[in-house]
Amino acid sequence: MSTDGIDLYNGLSYMDRKSKEWLGGEQDGAGTKSGLTGEMHIETFTKPGVIRKLRNIFGVSKKVKEVKVSITKEIFLEKSSKVGKRQLHNKQIAPIIIWDFGGQDVFYSTHQTFLTYRAIYMIVLDGSRTLDDPCPYEQYLPGKNQHKAARDYLLFWINTIVTYCKGSNQGFPKIMVVLTHKDQVKAHDVEERRHEIFAEINKMFQQTPLRQHLVIEDKIFVNAKDKNDTEMEKIKEVIISESEKQPTWGELLPKCFIPLELEFASLTKLNIPLITLEHLKKINSLQPIRPLSEDELKVFLKFQHSIGKLLYFDELKLDDRIVLSPTLLIDAFKSIVTDRRFCKKDRNREEIWDAMGMKGVVLKQAIHEVWKRKKYAKFNKDKDYLLAVMTHLDILVEPKRYDSSRTRIPADFYYVASMVRAIDDSGYLQSAGITKRNIALAFQSSSLMIPPALSFRFISYCLSVWAVKTYGETNRDMLFHRSGVFTIDPSLDMYILCEDDKITVRLVHARTNALIMRDIASSINECLTSALEKISQLYIRTSSDQSHTNDASFVTSICCNSPYKPCILQFESLAHVEEIWKCPTHGIEHNIHMIKSWIPRKARIEEDRCEPGCPVTNEEFLKELPSDLHLRRLSLMYISNEVRELAIHLGLSATDVDNTINTGDPKIWNFEVIRQCRDSHAVTFKLIKNAIVCAGKGNIHKLCKLVKGDFIYFDTEPEKWDVVPTEEHIDRLVPLVGKKFFPFLIEHDMDFHTWERISHKQYERDLVRLNKDILEEWRNKFCRMHSLKPTLRKIAQSFSNIGKNVKIVENALLDLF
Repeated sequence: MSTDGIDLYNGLSYMDRKSKEWLGGEQDGAGTKSGLTGEMHIETFTKPGVIRKLRNIFGVSKKVKEVKVSITKEIFLEKSSKVGKRQLHNKQIAPIIIWDFGGQDVFYSTHQTFLTYRAIYMIVLDGSRTLDDPCPYEQYLPGKNQHKAARDYLLFWINTIVTYCKGSNQGFPKIMVVLTHKDQVKAHDVEERRHEIFAEINKMFQQTPLRQHLVIEDKIFVNAKDKNDTEMEKIKEVIISESEKQPTWGELLPKCFIPLELEFASLTKLNIPLITLEHLKKINSLQPIRPLSEDELKVFLKFQHSIGKLLYFDELKLDDRIVLSPTLLIDAFKSIVTDRRFCKKDRNREEIWDAMGMKGVVLKQAIHEVWKRKKYAKFNKDKDYLLAVMTHLDILVEPKRYDSSRTRIPADFYYVASMVRAIDDSGYLQSAGITKRNIALAFQSSSLMIPPALSFRFISYCLSVWAVKTYGETNRDMLFHRSGVFTIDPSLDMYILCEDDKITVRLVHARTNALIMRDIASSINECLTSALEKISQLYIRTSSDQSHTNDASFVTSICCNSPYKPCILQFESLAHVEEIWKCPTHGIEHNIHMIKSWIPRKARIEEDRCEPGCPVTNEEFLKELPSDLHLRRLSLMYISNEVRELAIHLGLSATDVDNTINTGDPKIWNFEVIRQCRDSHAVTFKLIKNAIVCAGKGNIHKLCKLVKGDFIYFDTEPEKWDVVPTEEHIDRLVPLVGKKFFPFLIEHDMDFHTWERISHKQYERDLVRLNKDILEEWRNKFCRMHSLKPTLRKIAQSFSNIGKNVKIVENALLDLF
């Protein structure tokens, strides 16, 4: 039977750590009612002996006068009787949670949400067929357009699991391979088939890093219909054996977690799959022995999330709910993102599936129509939260829409990149002069293949930042299966193509690639690189409390201008190209200056010369005290050791320098040290100039950079720059900032405390989101607090001061002026 998405089996299997015995049925008292969810007789214990035992069990050190127990004597006796019969009190029980993942390709984008490096994986193959027999039910696989065989799916899934779940321990996660359908093989052929298939599997992976993840030594071949098949027991033995080898096996956990675990199990039994954080805090406060502190509660939730018992997302607007039963989220996914075979005879869901397949969109009203039905009513209750989680995981993407005042308004649909089946037959890449109108970049995977979910997620990221281009006579949305075209500005598009081993990005200009500005290309490169890093990490972080970056997940290279089997030039090879690179396959000549547009230009901060009358030659300027803005700029020019040396030359003692509070961010420390110099010793620009000379810290014209940013006279319609930026203005501009987010914040006159607050929320370093937070903070809080009018002129000035060409701002907003 096919699995519709994911099925979860929790509480059906356990193991005894001492005897290595596999146990079935409930072992943890999960049937006990919670004290908060039903009428319960509460008994109070005051005997010192009883309280002392309970304190020892739960590790409580403070004095306790009384303990309240919310369980009746009858239930206590019933549970005690079960424990006595099964001798559970003498066993060390470990639960085994089983997740069954469906193999249909539409689920590729949801599976990674529930994969974890803590798990052991089992891939089941039909042993009645060879690895090269065509599969009867074919699903999409990267790199396989023709008939697929078990060999293809095996390679795909093993590579996918390792990509999603790679942790810091070599050789983990472990992946068992089990053969089934033994009953369909003649008895005298079973052993030959067993050895033949496992020998082929070993040969497939012997020379690859994936081999260390495989558990195939026992060559298990079962008849899954026969519960008495001796090899079914062998599966359990291998699971128990491999469990004890897990890096996380034997982790010490606080005993004070146990009461909340029991409360959660009780709530789940009462069919309460989701609670609010406030509800949890109330449950926690009523714990009779020791409630968890705020920090302990977070640790508890993250651990429970990492082992798959619950789902908790420590993200803004998602951290106020706890999903006690992961099947709630799984079933919500399945009600929207599913295979068509599971929609049969359900007209509403069939219509949703067909619309997603053609256009990659699902109407919010369509989701509402499905979820308001009795079968899906449990989703409707927490509709906003569930949809927000799907949006956070990029399964759904809400496009940006604006009203006449350029204020963002909700769209009436979501994009679902993983469900798009449309093939690109638009002829866009065959349009006139395409090779002379584009520059291209390739992100090449260091793995055997790029998992489809990564491709879908990458396209979803692009959907969340840029608008989908409409093209042709019918204004068709340019969103296709694993590819899409996005509008950067009225004359510039971005084409994304996700292939099996690389992701190609093309910037396509309406007239000629000579007009593609370097600052735009380099900023987009930085944003997309950051997005890929974030996506790669999120696979692991989603189901664990750790973040492991896959080493060299992608290698960035230059791609030739031909859209057909483009040639690749490694970044390292650019140093050997003088003026022209001629690609070997197509013979297209590429100007080196043009293809280097993807690389951010290096700031020239050590200039031997400056224009006549520059600040460091102006005595009036040198007499002035630097402002905080000047000092923040100066603090970015030097590393901490150099700042220390400058500070001593400026009059601070070594002790004063070393006693300056270190927040862990060197940029902030640099600023605080230099500001202390100014405030304590009335340091002028001249004194800073002298210190630079005495310390030998570069050319004195560095100081000219502190007062950069003379007023910019824009070419046409100066009044257009004095308007207050709208949400649409900001959405268009933030991808162009790239990695220069910190100088960008400084150029908007905001201080380091503002930076600390914004960056604390942005530990994932999503560049677009980070830069958006900076501009929103400046527009909505900083300017209001200081009675300033936020203008596009100030934003454009800041772009200029961080080394970006103001033209990229003008081009991005051309149709909005």
